[in-house]
Amino acid sequence: MKRSAQRISRFTRIDASRRRTAAQVAEDRAAGALLGTFVGDALGMAWEGMPGDNVPEVLEMHDARLGRGTYTDDTQMMIALAESLLRCDVVDDDDLAGTFLAHVDPRRGYGRGTLRVLDSLRRGTPVEQAASEVFEGRGSLGNGAAMRVAPVAVRFYDDQVLVNVQARRSARVTHMHPVGIDGAAVQAAAVAAALDDGDPLAAAAAACRTADVRRALDDVRRRTGRRLDPAELCSTASGVSSRADDSVAAAVVADQTSQCAASGWGRTISYGIITIRPVPQAGDADAWSLGKQD
Repeated sequence: MKRSAQRISRFTRIDASRRRTAAQVAEDRAAGALLGTFVGDALGMAWEGMPGDNVPEVLEMHDARLGRGTYTDDTQMMIALAESLLRCDVVDDDDLAGTFLAHVDPRRGYGRGTLRVLDSLRRGTPVEQAASEVFEGRGSLGNGAAMRVAPVAVRFYDDQVLVNVQARRSARVTHMHPVGIDGAAVQAAAVAAALDDGDPLAAAAAACRTADVRRALDDVRRRTGRRLDPAELCSTASGVSSRADDSVAAAVVADQTSQCAASGWGRTISYGIITIRPVPQAGDADAWSLGKQD
């Protein structure tokens, strides 16, 4: 009887240990989703604005306009989104807009569309209106909302419906074009799936609502196959631009096809460091973290 009780006690301890380990893995992956955004952004900051051919295949941290290892507006806005989620538990449009404004640091290199939206918000324009005023009333279809969306995936990773709803809500503060919104939802779905041992590409496809993003996902997947050196991805005809459909599709497929899962958070860090090589055309070198919103 005593021996049986000892066995039960031992198995209980093992089960408790496994539960702790699972929690630690989840926490590690969540940290990777956030740190991956920062690292990719910081790696690319020094090369921003340079032609892709000028950037080496293997990157190290270089001095940028704010010093070695510093980041751009993309990480700055990701931090703001994370803080707003911690405060409100869900995406609150007004709180998120106010947090973006409180965190504005012009040295980080905001895109002109984002600066116009933030300036409009500062003047008291309602959140639902400010993002609709840019780009001749169409709203931005850039990938800025996708680049900062990792905190949404971390917060709601075990509920893809909530991930989709909350990602879209977070995007609308600065991006009202359907493609810009869809890019954020697709990126969040892929990161959430990676956190939850799911299939990022399948989750991304399921989250799609626009023909442009769906077409880009299908196009990149068809051109590349499921196993591809991400450097080759950047040489495909579709390229990688700052449009949400183009760059988010490349990001999701790059992660799906690259073998970066050696550590607990290696599986999600590649959502921040999207490619091994920069884009082949001139443009924003912080495409390492999905490219810069225009």
